[in-house]
Amino acid sequence: MKRKISMVFALLIGVVFFSYGQSDDKKVSVKFSGFVKVDYMFDSRQTVNAREGHFLLFPAAEKFVDGEDVNDQINFNILAVQTRLRTKFTGPDFFGMKTSGMVEGAFFGHTNSDINGFRLRHAFVKLSNDNIDIYMGQYWHPMFVTAVFPGTYSFNTGVPFQPFSRNPQLRIETKGTVKFIGVMFSERDFASRGPIGITSKYVRDAGIPQLHAQIQFGDKSHLLGGFGINMKTMRPVLGEDNITNMAYIGYFRTKLGNVTWKGEATYGENMSDLLSIGAIGEMGNGDFTASKTTSLWTEFSGDISESTEWGLFGGYTENGGFQDAVTGNMYGLGTTISNAYRVSPRIGWKSGNMKIGVEGEYTSALYGSLGADKKSIVTDGVDNVSNIRLSVSAIYNF
Repeated sequence: MKRKISMVFALLIGVVFFSYGQSDDKKVSVKFSGFVKVDYMFDSRQTVNAREGHFLLFPAAEKFVDGEDVNDQINFNILAVQTRLRTKFTGPDFFGMKTSGMVEGAFFGHTNSDINGFRLRHAFVKLSNDNIDIYMGQYWHPMFVTAVFPGTYSFNTGVPFQPFSRNPQLRIETKGTVKFIGVMFSERDFASRGPIGITSKYVRDAGIPQLHAQIQFGDKSHLLGGFGINMKTMRPVLGEDNITNMAYIGYFRTKLGNVTWKGEATYGENMSDLLSIGAIGEMGNGDFTASKTTSLWTEFSGDISESTEWGLFGGYTENGGFQDAVTGNMYGLGTTISNAYRVSPRIGWKSGNMKIGVEGEYTSALYGSLGADKKSIVTDGVDNVSNIRLSVSAIYNF
């Protein structure tokens, strides 16, 4: 692992020195940046998470052993795995279009066993002119709207209420106060769930890329909004039929004096690849059905002074059950969660390149089971489970 990390640093340093050695007529420039981030975390309950608790999803369900809920136990950790390295570059024109791009990675690893491992986040080239931007490579899923997302200190960025994924893609964005975004993409690190585990194979075997269309209007300084539609086709089992799932998104961002107000709503089928609660279920004869998920979140944030900032996030998600009766296994994330919500206040102090933030997350989830109709999630006689996370984050940007 040390050798792997050393090779990454050597490569990045080599790129920087190479860029300075280029002649002016080639117009190549590289900017090296990133941040160091350490998080101190305390949870009042065991949780469903990634990377030793760093990426919090929701509280773990009750698990009784000798009459005691063993998941009702505290937990803490200290991690710096979100630390990030970024290289942005520009170069000569491509048939009259400006060229640029970015390569970005972090030490978050690919799995819990690979924590501290260097992982690719973004890697794309961008072609631009006065009318359009074209992205080719790995970038944010189009339902993670870069102009409207929660500003939490927690790396979960509002998950599972906020869609979260990065995908290999071809993206075209028009320019202007009304913008069209069209994306054709696949899956890689954030993949669908099915009979053979979490893998992009289901989408690849379908032979049809995921497709997304979105309209965005306005600008960040006043009012920005938009809505979009997403189509995902997958083949859970070779030799059987494809299953096609739809998802929809609407969002806004506006200013209320010195306060920024953001909000978003999503509705979709089988959205576990976006780290939302959702699943597919076996119907028999090789057919699958998908569960439906509705999610809402809103956030208010602003500055108390030049050195002090604050924010308040709130989110809610609900499992709408399956479209058809499930007769076999279910594959997804939080498959039997009926609903969950979170309230998360934060305050931070910043000076120079450094910021220290304190955040609380109260997350509650209501677990249930598949009802007699084999479609809905029933919760009769079941109580919510809740977790309080208190965290302190120190961030140094360079």
